[in-house]
Amino acid sequence: MQDLPQKRNHGETDMGRFKEKMYRFMYGRYGTDNLYNFITYFTIVLILADIVVAAFVPEGIVQALISLAFMITIMLLFIWNIYRTMSRQIAKRRRENERYLKIKRAIKRFFSGNTSKSTRTFNRDDATYVFRDCTKCGSTLRLPRRVGKNKVKCPRCSHSFYVKAKKYNYKKQR
Repeated sequence: MQDLPQKRNHGETDMGRFKEKMYRFMYGRYGTDNLYNFITYFTIVLILADIVVAAFVPEGIVQALISLAFMITIMLLFIWNIYRTMSRQIAKRRRENERYLKIKRAIKRFFSGNTSKSTRTFNRDDATYVFRDCTKCGSTLRLPRRVGKNKVKCPRCSHSFYVKAKKYNYKKQR
């Protein structure tokens, strides 16, 4: 006697059941984040670099060692990414991601020329206000934009210091 297919609920598909099983499997696990994306893209770059090196380095022991180093690094990054995704230690994975984001923000701030600790996008307040960090306590101050050198007092620590502001250039931000 042949086995008859099991009855399914109305509208339930194989893909729907698979998604439900994946949801249950991933429940309580960390999943993906910005560090996961970075590691994935970096791994792809390493794979492409390995291909380029293999094309330009003559065959021999040097190419084999370079290719082996690339492959070991790629596999370790791949395993680390899977480990982070499947981890149930959510607090540790969040701290790792926060450290990555802190480094990323510092690099962005360095290359954008923004010395303020808080990275902001430009908005309409930029024409009216200038944002500076207190030289003593480091808190970010939103100050009225007045052209020239102005003395300001931090409301948090009462430290007085000078701030230079330029006229806002609307065309530069577009």
